[in-house]
Amino acid sequence: MQGRPFDLEEIIGTSVIDDILSPPTGAPPWVKTGELTSDTLYYGIGISTESQEAADNDALLSFAQHVEVSVQSIAIQQIEENKDRLKENYSYESLVSTNMNLRSVKITTRYLSTDSTFYSLIRYGKSTYHRLVTQEIQISLEANIRKQELKHQAQEALRADSLRHKIAMDSLALGRKQAFIDSLDHILKMDEARLRQEQGRIELIKSQHAAFLKIKPRYQLIDVPTASTPKTWIYVSGRWNPDTEDIRQLKTGVSIWLISAEANVWATESVINQADLMLKLQLLPEQGEIYKVSLAFGWVDYLAAFSQANRLRLGEEGGHKHLISIVEDELKDPYAHNSSFFVTGTVGLPQFNNHLSVYLDKRRISLANIWYPFPRNMGDAISIINQFEFIRSEYYRNRFDDALQWQIGLRFIAIPDRFATMISYEDHEVWMLNFEFQY
Repeated sequence: MQGRPFDLEEIIGTSVIDDILSPPTGAPPWVKTGELTSDTLYYGIGISTESQEAADNDALLSFAQHVEVSVQSIAIQQIEENKDRLKENYSYESLVSTNMNLRSVKITTRYLSTDSTFYSLIRYGKSTYHRLVTQEIQISLEANIRKQELKHQAQEALRADSLRHKIAMDSLALGRKQAFIDSLDHILKMDEARLRQEQGRIELIKSQHAAFLKIKPRYQLIDVPTASTPKTWIYVSGRWNPDTEDIRQLKTGVSIWLISAEANVWATESVINQADLMLKLQLLPEQGEIYKVSLAFGWVDYLAAFSQANRLRLGEEGGHKHLISIVEDELKDPYAHNSSFFVTGTVGLPQFNNHLSVYLDKRRISLANIWYPFPRNMGDAISIINQFEFIRSEYYRNRFDDALQWQIGLRFIAIPDRFATMISYEDHEVWMLNFEFQY
């Protein structure tokens, strides 16, 4: 027997006090103690070092635990009081759901500590809550009792009708109907069991891999972008070969909201021979409860290789001073000037502390994974990047003309959102040192 479902939002009602900001003079007692007890009120306290929204969600979860116990207790009590009127077995699960709807519960008070820790408090009167829950459960019980009575009357009418008609045929038809109902009921129960199992699996993953789920992928792999955007407005990076003391790449970029733009120059033996200008829009910021997916789309205009004459000009002493005029010449009379749309996507795999990323444009196809060996203790401070790619453009291959390449990098984030460095093995022969600055 299934009870009449009800919306817990209607039962809980509104909070006792509207959202207000806590006064800046001193922390409230509930922040210091981390708990509150009262004979007349229910409380839910949430704490987060990340955001106010996370603290609000933590407070709702704390409050829900009290609500669940109260609803269960009230439901069992009402069933016990009405057991003589119930002709069939009845349990509190038939009346309430443990996955309670808390949309109508609002945050009563918030507080931000000096160490940037967010606190949220929910306060709700016990007597009001108990009264509303009791009324709703009584309504549900009365409806089910009435349903049982109507069912009994229908069964009596059916028996009387069976006496007036062919008993055998009617009994057979009733049996078929009952079998069909039973089969539907079995299917529904199986679906409910699968849903509960899936939700349990999701909650388990979220609890076991909570540290990884907080990590946002960095905006660049080894030498291609990911679907993420920097958290700061301005960023620059440089790549240096410690063996030959040559500069390989210089990059600068700006990021506003979901849009980032950057300019790159590439060099061989510190002589610039490639350049590109990239514009990227993050179409899909991280979405998903467990397997977070992000997607970005963009456009890149690039000079894959300078002409021989311009290479000689750049190789001369002070040749870098003519870079702008050389680039203008290349754009007017291109040697390997082209442009391309690109797409890049990233998905998180919490079971493996891993982000998978793919990048595609006219020049190359790259598939990479970022592994975080210590997400619980160090977050994304240390990560290992493996980048596999198929390079279609001859200008972007190594000197061995390898179309398939594997590159690996070890990234260290010394100051989050400010400074990072990476040691990478590239082109099947070179170790590079990469420095990234953000502002």
